[in-house]
Amino acid sequence: MEKKYLNPLLDYTFKKIFGNEKHKEILIHFLNSLGIESQGHKIVDLRILDHTNEKRFKLDKHSVMDIKATLNNGELVNIEVQILPYEHMLQRTIYYLTKMYSDQLTQGDDYGKLCNTITVNVLGYNQFEHDRIHSVYHIRDAETCEKLGDFLEIHFIETRKIEKSPQELGEDLKGWLLFLSNPENQRIKELGKEVGEVGQAINLLEELSRSREERAIAEEREKALRDERSFRKAELEKGLKLGREEGLKEGREEGREEGLKEGREEGREEGREAEKYQIAKKLIHKGMDLSEVSEITGLSLKDLKNIDNLT
Repeated sequence: MEKKYLNPLLDYTFKKIFGNEKHKEILIHFLNSLGIESQGHKIVDLRILDHTNEKRFKLDKHSVMDIKATLNNGELVNIEVQILPYEHMLQRTIYYLTKMYSDQLTQGDDYGKLCNTITVNVLGYNQFEHDRIHSVYHIRDAETCEKLGDFLEIHFIETRKIEKSPQELGEDLKGWLLFLSNPENQRIKELGKEVGEVGQAINLLEELSRSREERAIAEEREKALRDERSFRKAELEKGLKLGREEGLKEGREEGREEGLKEGREEGREEGREAEKYQIAKKLIHKGMDLSEVSEITGLSLKDLKNIDNLT
C-alpha cells in the first residue's frame, strides 16, 4: 500500500522542504530549535545558497543533496541528511566543515573576514553509543573545557533514538523530530495548526507527495538506498562466512598440532558465539532491524532483545 506522504528524512524530500528559499522561515525555525544563534540571538533571517544540480542528482544515485545557507550575520550553515550509516562519517564531517570555513577566503584576504561555520547532520541511524538525540560539539580545552571560540560548531541529530532517549529537548525540536520521523502522526497535524512553520512544512510535504514527478524521483532515491542496504548486508554475510571458514581452518590446524580435539571444538564454538553477539551489538547500534540482525547472525529475536544482559 502506497504511503500518503513521502519520507521527509530522504535527502531529496528534506531539501525540497527545508531548502526552499520561498519558505525559508521553515529552515529558520528548525535551526532556532537546535539552539543555533546569530551573534547571541535567535536567527531572524538567512539566505539559502542552492548550488545543487538537480538534473545531475537524478542521474547520480550516490550524490548527496545538502542545504547551505548564510545567516544574516554572515555565518555559514550546512545541513545534511544521512539515512544509512556512513563508514567515516566523523572524518567526512570535519573535512567538509573545515573546507567550508577555509573556502571563505581567497588569496590575500585577511583572516578576520572568516565567519563562524556550522554543520548539522540529521541521521537515520545511531552514530554514537550515548543515548542523546541531539549532540553539539565545539573546540574546547582538554582540561578546563573552555571553548576556544565559536568558529566551528557541529550538530548531530540521531532520529532513531527518539523513543528511548531520556534527553530533555525543547518543544520546537520535539515537533520537528516528530515531523521527520512520523509525519502522518495526528499530533503533527495539530502542531501544524499551532506552529506556522510546521504547518508550511506539512503543506509542502503534501504537495510533493501528490506530484507524480516528485514521487517518482523520491521513490527512485529510496530504491537506490534499499539496493545499497542490500549490498552492504550481502557483503557483511560474505565476510562473516569467510571469517568462520578461516576460523575453522585455523582451529583444525591448531587442534592437530596439540591433539586436543574436544577442547578445540568447545573453544571454537564459544568463540563463534561470542563473535556473533559482538557483531549483533554493532549492527543493532547502527540501527539495523532486529529481524535482519537475526537473519545475519543466526541469533534468536529473544536473545537479541536481551543482548545487553547476555554479553
